Amino acid sequence: MFFVALTISISILVVIMIANIIVSLASSNGGVGIFIPMAIVSVAGLIMVAISSFAKIEMMGLGFGGWGGASLFAAALAGIATSLVETYRHS
Repeated sequence: MFFVALTISISILVVIMIANIIVSLASSNGGVGIFIPMAIVSVAGLIMVAISSFAKIEMMGLGFGGWGGASLFAAALAGIATSLVETYRHS
């Protein structure tokens, strides 16, 4: 089950990073819009973790708590990577 969550987390991370590239190319240099995909995924992860405490729902062999944890992990890694890229881009 850990490897399923890790695979889902890496997949979500790739989607976030692709969205960050698209938003980065479409926005100006001074905006914080590049952090919006990460924020959306982290809020969705928190909602999934909250739902998992009330009901046992499984998708693709992983419960909502696992999906929420994977989303939060992917959002954290995307936040770190995005912050580093933005720091070097603006310096």
